[in-house]
Amino acid sequence: MQIVPVSDIDIRLVPGAWPLPQAMREEVPDFWRSALAANPHLWDGRILGLAAPGGGPVGIMDGRLQVEAREDAYSAFMLWRSRGFPDIGLSHAFVWALIVSSDGALIYGVMGGQTANAGRVYPPGGSLEPRDVLPDGRVDALGAMALELSEETGLVASDAETGMTVAVLDGPRLSLGRVFRFAEPAADLLGRIRANLAAQDHRELADVIAIHSPDEARQARAVPYAIAVAEAFAASRIV
Repeated sequence: MQIVPVSDIDIRLVPGAWPLPQAMREEVPDFWRSALAANPHLWDGRILGLAAPGGGPVGIMDGRLQVEAREDAYSAFMLWRSRGFPDIGLSHAFVWALIVSSDGALIYGVMGGQTANAGRVYPPGGSLEPRDVLPDGRVDALGAMALELSEETGLVASDAETGMTVAVLDGPRLSLGRVFRFAEPAADLLGRIRANLAAQDHRELADVIAIHSPDEARQARAVPYAIAVAEAFAASRIV
């Protein structure tokens, strides 16, 4: 797993579905019926996957991320994930907001039981979606981070001081995150977010927690990239 500073993001939507093998794609309807039977709250939306221009692994050169995005069904992604992410020449893409309190804590979310990631702990965020595509075909990843922050926590990006933007390269997963520093201590931020969650009709987060060290991230059973982000933050590699 690599965490790489990013200074320029160029993501362009191109035509075509994800390059899933035909046999796998034919399994999607039956797989999704089974997934819905287990969790009727799942929704088969549309998400974006990323590949290098012309296909192949994603790379970052001199802080610049230049990739192509393709759109496909969430159900197709979930089947691909259930198979252990076999190589299809594409990376799953998602964005996240690293909330930092005035007393130096990170605020992580605990995913709700109705989601596909129930109980998992990581910074608020989500997959890139068609709504993040601008009229000219560019994908607004930074805007997506701010939107996820607002939707999941009620916090507003413009109220924060923004810090580094980084990419986490983790095999078939590529995520983009940005630091949002708020002028309130962790206890106050937790209170504000929990009040917002209580008022949401369709909340994604069951709760939020303050992370003061990588050990706390591990004890909370945060997902691997969220632990790596906490380690990089503690070592001042993310500021």
